[in-house]
Amino acid sequence: MSAPGAPAGEPDTRSLARAWPERLRGVVNLVALDSVGSTQSLARRILDHHFSEDETPEPFAVAALEQTAGRGRRGRPWASAPGLGIWVSLALPFEDPGALQSLAPRVAVSLAETANRWVGGGCRLKWPNDLTHEGRKLGGVLIDAISRASGPSWAIVGLGVNHGHGADDLPTLQASSLVHAGGDPPPLPEALGELVAEVWSASGGEADWIERFRALSAHRPGDPLECETASGERVSGRFVGFDDLGHLRIESAEGPRTVTSGEVFG
Repeated sequence: MSAPGAPAGEPDTRSLARAWPERLRGVVNLVALDSVGSTQSLARRILDHHFSEDETPEPFAVAALEQTAGRGRRGRPWASAPGLGIWVSLALPFEDPGALQSLAPRVAVSLAETANRWVGGGCRLKWPNDLTHEGRKLGGVLIDAISRASGPSWAIVGLGVNHGHGADDLPTLQASSLVHAGGDPPPLPEALGELVAEVWSASGGEADWIERFRALSAHRPGDPLECETASGERVSGRFVGFDDLGHLRIESAEGPRTVTSGEVFG
């Protein structure tokens, strides 16, 4: 818990708990911390403990006001300044492992649409799941999938969103925040709860998500594009679009390519 006497209005673990949405209470348990190495890593340790005891946990979220070892895609460090961002990991079971194939873009759609409400528009998705505003990074999604021999598969959905950073707080010149983008987002505890609730709803599947994903894309047909696949192969060409699972389609010099996992440069 935060120390008594924290400045009024400054987020603490109690305010995170109070702001937890009613529709999540009794459905998704909240672990709220002042500081943690990584919400994603802690969520995995919690799951592993339950699995080692042959237990099936309820869905839960790990939220922290600060991460000292936050990580993004491919293990990159993720700057997570105290009290300035939404740092949360949501652990969800899936009876149908096939649902995990489209989970990342579905979550990204929910993230972008929620952010657009708060900043008045202009948020786009850089494939596969980076949230940008006018070309500067606002946040992103990290998903760790866990398959088991028995019982449901699980996904840990990590969300990192720069919330209250001013210009001097941003980690790089290529970064932005909901406030720096000119938005008027809810206070951090309410914003975190609202975003998790929206992602929870999106995880159940929405029939029109792919059309919304395409509409929110920062990439336009014909744009020159270079990406690196999960296996390390470099692919360059022209952006064609996305298939029905949100996979990237490129027209390269060698012919059409579909990239299921990777990263776009630039």
